[in-house]
Amino acid sequence: MPEIPTKIGRYTVQRTLGYGAMGRVYLADDPLLKRRLAIKVVRAVGEERDLALDRFKREAEISAQLNHPNVVTIYDVGEEPDLGPFLAMEYVEGSSLGKLIRDGNLEVETCLGILIQAMRALRAAHRHAIVHRDVKPDNILVSEDGRVKLMDFGIAKTMAPRMTASGEFLGSPAYSAPELLRGEDPTPSSDRYAFAVTAFELLTGQLPHPGSNVAAVISHVLHEGPVIPPGMSGPVGNVFRRALASDPDDRYETLMQFLLALMDTYPLDDLARGRVEDLFRHDDHAGDIVPLRRTRAPRQVTGSESIGASGSFHARATPVRPTPVYSQTGTMKIELDPDALDNPRTTASHPAKLDHSSEPIRPWVLVAWIVVVWIVGSVFWAVMDYLRHP
Repeated sequence: MPEIPTKIGRYTVQRTLGYGAMGRVYLADDPLLKRRLAIKVVRAVGEERDLALDRFKREAEISAQLNHPNVVTIYDVGEEPDLGPFLAMEYVEGSSLGKLIRDGNLEVETCLGILIQAMRALRAAHRHAIVHRDVKPDNILVSEDGRVKLMDFGIAKTMAPRMTASGEFLGSPAYSAPELLRGEDPTPSSDRYAFAVTAFELLTGQLPHPGSNVAAVISHVLHEGPVIPPGMSGPVGNVFRRALASDPDDRYETLMQFLLALMDTYPLDDLARGRVEDLFRHDDHAGDIVPLRRTRAPRQVTGSESIGASGSFHARATPVRPTPVYSQTGTMKIELDPDALDNPRTTASHPAKLDHSSEPIRPWVLVAWIVVVWIVGSVFWAVMDYLRHP
């Protein structure tokens, strides 16, 4: 294992947070601004070193453009002669969504809350004409207090010429839309597809396109529909079939439409549904958090396969959740303003309207109406009596 550097730029390194084939992430202190941060370092030479530095600069630029509470903030970009390019970024004390999925047993309310926050980050990127290109659980951080942060815009793309050579594939195959695997350009729709795969894995503990290796997964994505797990209701399965449709034109047009459909078909008790509705109604820049609630059901673990962050195949232990029971009872009706969806100028002023017309009338509301009717009736008959006998 390489020796941990004592300093990177002006930053004092404390310890290693993680590492991969080409780089490491360190926890460090900023002696000037008195804050902790995470520093990502890539060990590369020649053209790869230049490319890594360009991507770090791109990620910093995008972070500055978005300035969003659900996007990891980038503080600094630089290059150390002995280490390589580095990226100094916000330190999120918590874990990746991928780890939470592997640990298993998150409550449905918590899962929906995480997805709502991640949706806001991705919508903000799309409003700035930025396609993330690598949406997956390992690129979504969840802090200990439940705040969600989308990270790793290093291979993001604007609606402009791409940074990489034509035909070069970037991203993670298991979360990639079929059109990307066919060599087409990334679009917001391909990001929404990856988001739907992430939601599927978060809620079921498995990927919609299984395979024992990269080639098998790619073949399944290109030629087969998503594998809906036993026990998932027809309506929920249909939501995912549409979100993961092979043809981009057949998918939900916006992230909001997909999440609203998902929220409408998943069973939640009244209190949980109310909390999810409140979170959904908040503005994109509210900086919401969601408590991490776990089920009490015991977790079984079996071996299964997945695609790693770099696209390489590896085996991992995946939680097998108790088969959920789905129903349509207690669903909420939501009226959408089509002009407000994913529109940066109208979404905040035209929020989704929640229809609670099917809820039972509360006793105090009934009493209030009786009192109002009695007062109005008394005034009416007094006026009529006065007109008859002035």
